[in-house]
Amino acid sequence: MAVLKLGKGERFVKKGSKVTELFWIVQGSVQQILKNEDILIEKGNIIGLAEKVNEIFPYDYVTNEECVIYSYPYENEEDLMKTFSAQPKNAPIFAMSAARGANRALQRYMDYLTLSKNLYLVSNELYRQYKIICNKLKIEPKEFSKIDYFEPMELEHTITKSKIDYFNALSKLSLEDIQNFYGKNDALILGEMTFAGECMEQGISMFEDMKQYLLDYQDILLSDNKDDLFGLYFDLMKRAAARGLDTKLFQDKLKYIMDFVQRSKLYEKDLIENRVAEYESYDFSKVSEKDLENIQEEEEELEEPPLGDGWFTYILRYASYDEEKEKRAKKLVEDYSELTDFYSTADDVRKLRRDLTKMFYDVYVRVFKRSVSRKNVPTIIKMFLNFGFMDVKLVGEENASELYKLAEQVEEKCNDANVYTAYEWLKSIYEGKNEPSKNEFDLDYEGYLREQKRMGEITAAQAAAFVNDNWNKTIYEIDNMFKSTNRATYGKFLTFQPILCNEDIINSLDTMLVTVDKIHDAIEYMRSIDYSLFYHDVLFTDPDHGITKDVLKKEIYPYVILMPNAGNRSMMWQETAGSKRDTPARFILPILTISDINELMIELCARYRWELCRRIQGMRWNDITEPSLTSEYCDYMQFYRKNHDLSSEAKEKIKNMLVKAKNNYREVFVKDYQNWIKFEAKGSFRLNKVSREILFKYCPFAKSIRTKLMVNPMYQNMFEKFEIFKGRELRHINNVYDKYQKSGGVLTEEMQANLDFYDL
Repeated sequence: MAVLKLGKGERFVKKGSKVTELFWIVQGSVQQILKNEDILIEKGNIIGLAEKVNEIFPYDYVTNEECVIYSYPYENEEDLMKTFSAQPKNAPIFAMSAARGANRALQRYMDYLTLSKNLYLVSNELYRQYKIICNKLKIEPKEFSKIDYFEPMELEHTITKSKIDYFNALSKLSLEDIQNFYGKNDALILGEMTFAGECMEQGISMFEDMKQYLLDYQDILLSDNKDDLFGLYFDLMKRAAARGLDTKLFQDKLKYIMDFVQRSKLYEKDLIENRVAEYESYDFSKVSEKDLENIQEEEEELEEPPLGDGWFTYILRYASYDEEKEKRAKKLVEDYSELTDFYSTADDVRKLRRDLTKMFYDVYVRVFKRSVSRKNVPTIIKMFLNFGFMDVKLVGEENASELYKLAEQVEEKCNDANVYTAYEWLKSIYEGKNEPSKNEFDLDYEGYLREQKRMGEITAAQAAAFVNDNWNKTIYEIDNMFKSTNRATYGKFLTFQPILCNEDIINSLDTMLVTVDKIHDAIEYMRSIDYSLFYHDVLFTDPDHGITKDVLKKEIYPYVILMPNAGNRSMMWQETAGSKRDTPARFILPILTISDINELMIELCARYRWELCRRIQGMRWNDITEPSLTSEYCDYMQFYRKNHDLSSEAKEKIKNMLVKAKNNYREVFVKDYQNWIKFEAKGSFRLNKVSREILFKYCPFAKSIRTKLMVNPMYQNMFEKFEIFKGRELRHINNVYDKYQKSGGVLTEEMQANLDFYDL
């Protein structure tokens, strides 16, 4: 044992030094210097038990006053056993000190855990009520983007209640009780101290994480710049008072916020006092609507900088990034730009990509939210929203200049009634023109809310409020469709990060741009071959004129959404927009690509054919007793070995296709459909007899192609059957329409389009 006599302010343990001693404070007190706070450790406590878990001191220890500290060798557990043998009376004292140290750390852990949960719940509930109040009073709510990125505290592990209760009870025992509890068994005391050290270390590291979480999000309630919930309610109270409304409700909310702020002990005393003083000195009785117009300052528009490094800064500031966040974002991009291998899959590079991706989407949401409230969107912001551009260095000056020109034309070139850039698509969700897409679990937005309510993630009141909340719908679309498809359409899954780079641009940008014209040409190409591709069966009734139930063929073009990346893949995300069959599918493409648009469209349409059939057939999609494209194809795949219409060579080919497709029948169909469109339509045989008959039955060629192929014996029998079936259907329709018109009905556009379908 050694005795240390130290003056005030002396650092006797240095962060990062190896644990070779235990320090027992016998006089005075010590400050434990953590990242975000200092913890006072009073006399009687031991330093070193928690640190031994990691073998180093992760914090500095500095004397808070004049101290006397005993130090004991502690390189291994045998050192402690020697100490207990030499000084038996100290063993129970050490055990009591360890228990109290563990209890102190675990209680602090519990305090921070409770505070972290309460900050999240209180803030979200206050904002939810704010929007409800605004809606009831017909007052436009102020933008408050901070809450959109506020996520609940997530810990990798939690400390069990039994541990917390155990050390809480043990810490209350007197020295005599401790002596009776352990007797003279040094092994028990050593085990207890080791366990206490592990719990202390766990508690300290976890409440450090929670303290950082609290510091990151505390400005949601109260902040120096007044962009907080207190400010929202203060402003709302002014506007309500200006209209002569009762303000007691707002007084209660503001008092509730201040009570929580003061109890939390997170905020500076001066900040609290200044904000309270501003509120209490404000004369609400004299405020008027005209005064408010003068009070409300228009947000200063940022001036676009010239080409150069300033563009990245401009985007971050448009996103309202503060200095610290801006610095972190720039460091991420700088680290990425300095990589020697952009396609590396090393752990550190993968982590860098994850961090970049998280930063990109955070900025995207913030920029999107601001842009939709503005009449004019700056061109640099259009570059970011539509192409994923962020940094001139990453994309190159020449490409940046060309992108700037394209961004000024993108609304005209890449948007129409059925084609959307990702930005315009999200905007249509925000404005209530379209509903969000389904997520990866096939849940639509309302289904997702029901599931969240069932899981206890949101309350029934929140679920009801969110149903018609267009901003919440937009966030849902970003989190579920946008992020997934942006990665998928890029094509290189392992090395994806969403910021546009020079390496992604391997042709002129004007050539790579996917325009409305290119998409329409690709769709027309498909319709010229597979003419019934986009026709849906829709119900028609007019009982007053004799039609109680009939089915019409209606052509419904898909929505095509262009993701902000330079990719080489396409995705058929949704075969219909909702539960109704007469709604457009959702096809996803990259906005920049070197891939052939026709090739991408063929694959999209193949998947669309399959998934639409599955949707229509429901549970019986693979039941051969209910003939359909999917059921017949599944039956063909399942029993191809016994099929007498297939040669040995054809069977071997099917076997190889199934192996390549990992036994996924849909993927085999996609390959066959591609051959059907690209080769069979030109009379070049690539399919076997069985697959050809199934495809012609459900995806027949257009009349012009049938006419050319009619002379070919391979098709002649199929075409004859097809024409007989069409003639039968046409006679039935004509009979129905004749009766309909005789009873006073007038053919609608839909009915005429249905009639025209059978002439295609």
